Amino acid sequence: MQNELDEVTVGTIGIKTPFTVSVDASVSKAAEKMLREKVHSIVVVDKNGKLAGMLTSWDILKVTFIAEKTKDMPVSKLIEGQQPMFVFPEVSLRDALNLMVDKNLRALPVVDDSDKLVGKISMTDIAKFVREKL
Repeated sequence: MQNELDEVTVGTIGIKTPFTVSVDASVSKAAEKMLREKVHSIVVVDKNGKLAGMLTSWDILKVTFIAEKTKDMPVSKLIEGQQPMFVFPEVSLRDALNLMVDKNLRALPVVDDSDKLVGKISMTDIAKFVREKL
């Protein structure tokens, strides 16, 4: 198993097309989409479809108790100053997993060489891969 995590890349385990939301979308729209799709995170994209950041249920929960008008707040306010974390499809599962653990992330956007969003990998995806190998 140890070598497989190094040899298998993010792109080979069937990365999913991620659910996305525009930076201009309201927090309530993002939360509604996350609930409808039953996901804990959603990729935030700019007007050109480029990765702008990642929004998690934890981000929404935090601001719900801080801001009075969270419902209409644009998603861009929640990801302001965020340095987007991502991986390329060629990255090994081990490296993706290490980044996720080190940065306490449940999922990572996957982008190609031209910064186009091509998918998302989650802890669940990696756990399913490991379960199949055991």
